[in-house]
Amino acid sequence: MNSTGAQPDVAMPAFGGERRVLVLSHEPAFPPTSGADLRNYRNAVAAAGFGPACLVSVLPRAGTATPPEPTIRTEALSIEGEARTASIGWWRIRAEHRISRSALARLQALIGDFKPDTVVVEGIGLFKLLRPLRPLVRQLILDMHNVESDLAYQTSHGEATRPRLAAFYASTGIRHLERKALALVDRVWVCSIEDRQKLARLFPHSVPVDVIPNGIPNAGDIPRRLPGEAATDGGFPVILFIGHLGYPPNVDAAERLAHAIVPRMRRALPGARLVLAGRDPKASVRALAQLPHVELVESPESVTPLLSGAHLSIVPLTTGGGTRIKILEAMAWGIPVIATPLAAEGLGLVEGDEVLLSATDDGLADMAVGLCLDTERRARQRERAHRAAWARFGPQAIRNAVRAGLGSNKDASDNPPSSIPPP
Repeated sequence: MNSTGAQPDVAMPAFGGERRVLVLSHEPAFPPTSGADLRNYRNAVAAAGFGPACLVSVLPRAGTATPPEPTIRTEALSIEGEARTASIGWWRIRAEHRISRSALARLQALIGDFKPDTVVVEGIGLFKLLRPLRPLVRQLILDMHNVESDLAYQTSHGEATRPRLAAFYASTGIRHLERKALALVDRVWVCSIEDRQKLARLFPHSVPVDVIPNGIPNAGDIPRRLPGEAATDGGFPVILFIGHLGYPPNVDAAERLAHAIVPRMRRALPGARLVLAGRDPKASVRALAQLPHVELVESPESVTPLLSGAHLSIVPLTTGGGTRIKILEAMAWGIPVIATPLAAEGLGLVEGDEVLLSATDDGLADMAVGLCLDTERRARQRERAHRAAWARFGPQAIRNAVRAGLGSNKDASDNPPSSIPPP
């Protein structure tokens, strides 16, 4: 293990030869549909620029589709309908996923076949696999999509019943798990500078922490030049909110958009309407579609028509972590983004220029109205946000970050793997 704790001196450390990278997630990362899938798949695409990459999920694969990149292999450690086997470990906290012994056996066999130089593990939910993996690979990386202990505190602190006690118990167990995880890996990846700072406060003198930002999702499907603004024949403005609609912070945001923010906007802009799009909407989100100004698009096959027809993206998140992939997607399409400070945290956007920020629903609505009534300002924000998204979160920027996060071949050879035990 690299014990110095120092970051690389240059943004793109060179390493000779190819690097074989295995990205391990809980749910299948292909085809990518949600934030976690998009990040895992995008990391594999970036890693494939340096050698063969393998996307592996604990849960069964979704369909038979294969990635378009010929150097990416997809595998699953579970088979749909197979008999349940015993799990690894006799105890796990709520933040951990169940890992079966048969899944571990398949992973060990895959390591022997694929022979990765580096394994990137998605979050502490897969903690039970870190210890078995440690002797099998040269370099073990934990990709923390969120600092989960901090996220648990945020979520629980908002509960109405005994919030401080709930927040304490929700975060303490996860923080203990994070501490143990960091002791097992060679490097950690996070989404933002803010998350790296959180880890530094929680776990000083730990392993190297690299910022691998979330990139523009589906970048290949987005026009590289700034598209023209959407037509207004379907109403103006069309406000788009895309996300996993069963995820509590997104559910709260959707409800506030439908009940508070958009109705306030409609006093000045009667044609304003809201489009909610995403998978697994909760019943409360489905009920929002009964409102005359709300449209629900459940599990869209493609978000391209939605993005090409939107005038604004309003993101009123009050809890959550990481960086918001869907904000980047909207910006890449030239859609102005209005958000809470937390929603845009970690993106480093220029307030009032590349993004508009307000902590209140009334403030978000008033900013949206002002932007809609100022054609020149709206055009200026569209252009600057579009430029920022592609420069800082486009495919080349992410490839550079992943290259730096993989480190040098010397880093990957500090822990030569032990012989692989039979499955």
